[in-house]
Amino acid sequence: MDLVYTGKVTGALSQQLVDSYAESLKDPVAARQTDEYTNWKVLYATNRSQERNPEGKIGYANEFDRSLQYGSSEVQISRKNRSDLKSKVIQTIWQGSPAPDGQVEINSLSAVPEVNFFEELNTLIAKSPQKDVLLFVHGFNVNFPSAVQRAAQIANELPFNGAVVCYSWPSQGGVEKYLLDGQVAQASVEPMAQFLETMVKSVPQGTKINIVVHSMGNRVVMRAMNRLPDNFAETKPFQNVVLAAPDVGVSEFRKLAPAIIEQSGRVTLYSGSGDVALVASEAVNQERRAGDSREPLIMEGVETIDVSAVDTSFMSHSYYGSNRAVLSDLFAVLKQNSSATQRKWLVSREFQGHQYWAFDKEPPEIRKVRSASL
Repeated sequence: MDLVYTGKVTGALSQQLVDSYAESLKDPVAARQTDEYTNWKVLYATNRSQERNPEGKIGYANEFDRSLQYGSSEVQISRKNRSDLKSKVIQTIWQGSPAPDGQVEINSLSAVPEVNFFEELNTLIAKSPQKDVLLFVHGFNVNFPSAVQRAAQIANELPFNGAVVCYSWPSQGGVEKYLLDGQVAQASVEPMAQFLETMVKSVPQGTKINIVVHSMGNRVVMRAMNRLPDNFAETKPFQNVVLAAPDVGVSEFRKLAPAIIEQSGRVTLYSGSGDVALVASEAVNQERRAGDSREPLIMEGVETIDVSAVDTSFMSHSYYGSNRAVLSDLFAVLKQNSSATQRKWLVSREFQGHQYWAFDKEPPEIRKVRSASL
């Protein structure tokens, strides 16, 4: 099966390199493919309130619900997924729509009880080559459909061959509602903590749980992880926690990070120097944000990766899901479980005597690796 990728092919790959991807590039258990589309099963949890349209179809509003809602969706991604320049610019502004109409669509959305959600999740885990889960948590200015679509897109672009889950908190879906989103993010901490604890206890022991969280969603996840049971620090249930462009103040990040480090096998911080959204957030919040690499935030136990050299997007805030080099690096983190020192396209740098990493060259193009391994 050949998934849809973008980006330049870089260099010849040795058989040894191809062999190293034997498990991570097996066919995805959450996707099925036709000549025209790849259809992804994305399970979801949310603390948004459920609603129905005039035709009776369910959806989820921007309002806060005190109880967790669970469900399953199918997202259809065109295998000829191309965006014109205007669409690409729109996509990069804050977070925006994941793709032009007709290229990424939700085919079905079904609410399910909690017990059925975890039964379905565990079925996918059992089928997955590496017994792993990708949990995606969105940032500011994202409605429910866009969150689910974005989770499918990331799984498709990486590619990720385990189970795929989206957690959607009730972002108000508007640039002008930034401050309100901050309040909603705080109100979503407890439901997020409840979901994380339930998930860890409901999946088979040894399941590799990978969390990828973007922008303001980092406030929800980081605060929630600081409310998890003490024994999580002993069992380390999370293989990877990837904090992409975190819209979290530096002082709060330093306070919250130790608990995340204790509970995780690896913590990765992606940051950039041209992130217009985080510069604006700094002005509003009167504190530099953790995702701003103009002054790299470095902590023991966190691998800080500066994406500035490879990110050329308009506002440099959504590189985690659209930049080919960053996606290839993210694949190495999530699917290969590679440390920064093992990722040879990264170069070690120092800031005030502390080590961090930056892109030195393009990572291997995963599409070519996959083609060579089939």
